[in-house]
Amino acid sequence: MVCIRIPSNVYNFRSYIYNMPVEKFVMVLAGISLTAILFTFSLVASLAAVSLYFAFMGYIGFNFSNIRKLRKLYFHGKGLSNIRFINNGLLFGIYGKEIFSGVEIDNRELYTDSSKSNQIRNIRNMINNLTCSANIITRPEICNGANYYRTYIILKTYGTSIDSAMDSLNSNISIILSNPGFHARAIGDEETMNSFFPKDVTPYSRYVSTDGLFRSYLDLLDTDYSQDFLYQTAIEKLGFMVEINMEINTVKNSDVLVKRLLSARKAELVYTKSGHYASLIKKQISSLEYMANQEKLYNVSMRFAVVSKHPAVLRSNTESFVKTMESIGFRLKDFHFFNKHTFNPLSLGNQGIKYMMDSASISEIFPCSFTPVPSGNQKPLAVNAITGKALYFKPFSGNSYNIAITGETGSGKSYFTKRLLNKMSTGKIYIIDPLSEYNSDVIVDLSLGEYIDFSIETPEMFSTVAGALEKITGIPGKKITGTLMKLGEKSGAIKFSKVISELDTLYCRDVAMSGNIWHMPLTTPVMLDGKSAVFRFDHKNESLRDAFFRLMFTQIISIVEREKKEKVVVIDESHLFLRNSKDAEIIDMLARNSRHFKTSLVTVTQNIEDYYMNSYSESVLMNSINYFIFRQHGKIKDRLFLGYEIDPTALAGGNSSDYSECFYATGTLIRKLKIYGIVKNN
Repeated sequence: MVCIRIPSNVYNFRSYIYNMPVEKFVMVLAGISLTAILFTFSLVASLAAVSLYFAFMGYIGFNFSNIRKLRKLYFHGKGLSNIRFINNGLLFGIYGKEIFSGVEIDNRELYTDSSKSNQIRNIRNMINNLTCSANIITRPEICNGANYYRTYIILKTYGTSIDSAMDSLNSNISIILSNPGFHARAIGDEETMNSFFPKDVTPYSRYVSTDGLFRSYLDLLDTDYSQDFLYQTAIEKLGFMVEINMEINTVKNSDVLVKRLLSARKAELVYTKSGHYASLIKKQISSLEYMANQEKLYNVSMRFAVVSKHPAVLRSNTESFVKTMESIGFRLKDFHFFNKHTFNPLSLGNQGIKYMMDSASISEIFPCSFTPVPSGNQKPLAVNAITGKALYFKPFSGNSYNIAITGETGSGKSYFTKRLLNKMSTGKIYIIDPLSEYNSDVIVDLSLGEYIDFSIETPEMFSTVAGALEKITGIPGKKITGTLMKLGEKSGAIKFSKVISELDTLYCRDVAMSGNIWHMPLTTPVMLDGKSAVFRFDHKNESLRDAFFRLMFTQIISIVEREKKEKVVVIDESHLFLRNSKDAEIIDMLARNSRHFKTSLVTVTQNIEDYYMNSYSESVLMNSINYFIFRQHGKIKDRLFLGYEIDPTALAGGNSSDYSECFYATGTLIRKLKIYGIVKNN
C-alpha cells in the first residue's frame, strides 16, 4: 500500500465566534439588530418581521449555500443544448466560448498492482504537463449483468479563436497519448461526446431525473484518506452504479494565495490556544505549509453521482454510498443544483466545492483503478473475491503466455485446470497426464506402445531421443546414435517412425546379429486428430518414467514449433519432472521460447517450492506470467514469489465444497479469486 498525503481542504474552513460559525453569528446578530430597529417603530411589526426572518434562517440552516431548498422557484431549463462539433483530425465540441475534446484511457486494477507507483508517477507527470483544464469522468457500463467502468479525460479551454484553442487541445491530447502509463485513444464519435451532457433534466427534492435514470449528486468536501486507489475498489464492491467527475484547474498565483491563507490561519491561532477548534486550525496550517513547498497547485472539484432506475432504490443506495465513503475518510456534501448551467459536467469549479491539491495527491486518487470492461465474447473463468467481478482470462497476451498452477491435493487446482482448458479458444491442447486424470478423444499411452511420429532435426533432439530410447529399449546408446547418424546422412531430418523400425529390425528382431535380446515397446503410431490430446506413460520405475517423458516432450516440442495457431501444453504433476535437472532443462527450453511458437506452457504442481529444486525449474517459474496459487502449506516469501508475500494456507474450498479460492497474479497484479462449481472428490 502506498501511503499518501491529501492536504485538508483549505477552502473549507470556517471561523467561529462564541462557538458559532462567523456566518451564522452575523445572521443572528443581524436578526437581533433588526428587532432593535423595528421595536422603535412597532412591537407587532418587529415581532412579525423577526419571526419571519428567523423562520427563514432556520429553514435554510443559517447557511445560504443551502439555497437548494428554494431551487424550484427559479429552476430554468431542461439540460444543456446548442453543443456543436468540429472534426479537424480530432473531434472538438463547442459550447458557448468553451471548446473541448477528449480521450478514453484503459482502467487497471491498480490497488493490488505492485507497479502502481510507476502509474502514479505517470499520472502526476501528465497533470503537471497539461496547460488546460481537465475533467476525468468515470462512468459505469453494464456488461454480462455487472457494472464495469470506462474512464475519459475531457480537456477544455476558452477563447475567441477556435483555431488556437484546437491547437492547444491537440497539444494536450498528445501529452496523454504519448504517456507510457496510459493506453489512451482519442474520442472520435459525437454520440460518446454528447453522452457526457445530461438531457431532459427534471429536479426533485433530493435528486434529479435525466436520461431516464435518477441521480443523486454528492461533492467532495474534505477527506482524511491515505490508501490511494482503495476507494475505487470499494465503489466496485457496492454493486450499484456510481459516476465520478473530477475537475482539475491550475491555481494562478498559488504562492500568493497560500501565503495569504497561511497568515490568516496563524493569526486566528493566536486567539485560540487549545481545544478542538485549535486542532482544526493547526491541521489547516500544516496543509498550507505542505502546499507552500509545491511548485504547482490545482483547484480540484470531485463529484459523485449515485445512479438508479427507481427513486426508492436510489435513496437506499445513496445512504450506503455515503456510509462507505465516510468509513474510508471521504466527507461528502449534497450537491446544490441551481439552473440548467449547473448540469454542465465540465464546469464543476463554478458550481461545486473547490479543493486545493498538489499533483501528487491528485494522481493517487485519480479515478482510473477499476476492473476493465471485458472485450469480445469471453467467458468468465472465476470471480474476483474483493470486487465481485468476473475474471475474463486472456492467456495469449503480455510478455509471456505461460501459466503456473500450484495447490495441495484437494485444493481444487485439478478442477480449475480443466475449467481453464475448457474456456481457452485455442488451436490444440496437449496434456501430459502422469496420473490419468484427463480425458480426450485422442489418448496416447506410451507405456502401451503408442507414440506420435515426428521429425528429429537438431543435435539436441538427437541426443534426447537417443538417451530416452536407450532407457526404454535397453539398446546401448552408441548403437542408437550410430543408427541415427546413418539415417541422418541419407535424409537430414529423420522421421521417428523410421528410427523405431530400424532399431526394431537391427537389434530387437535380429537376435543373431545383436547377440542380445532387447525389447522395442513402441509399436503403434497415433494420429493427432481433434482439439486436444492426452499423453500418458504409466510406469512406476522413475528412470523409465523420465525416459518416456523426455521422448514424449520432444515430440510435443516438434509439433508446436510447426503449428501456426495458438497452442497449450499442460504438464500435470510437474513436480515429478522438475526435480530432475535433465527433464527440467527441456521444459525450460519450451518455457523460454513458447511465445515465439504461440504456445502457453501450463505447469501444474502441488507447492510453489517445487519450482526451486534446480536452476532450470526456477527458470520455468520466472518465464511464466500468470500464477494461480491454491491452498498449500507455508507462506510464500517475497523471494519466492516476485515481490509478494502471501499466505495461501487459509484459502478456502476445494473438493469438500462447491467452490475454491486462489490467489491470481500476473507478475505485478495480484487478486484473490473464487472458482465456483468444484466437483467433489475431484
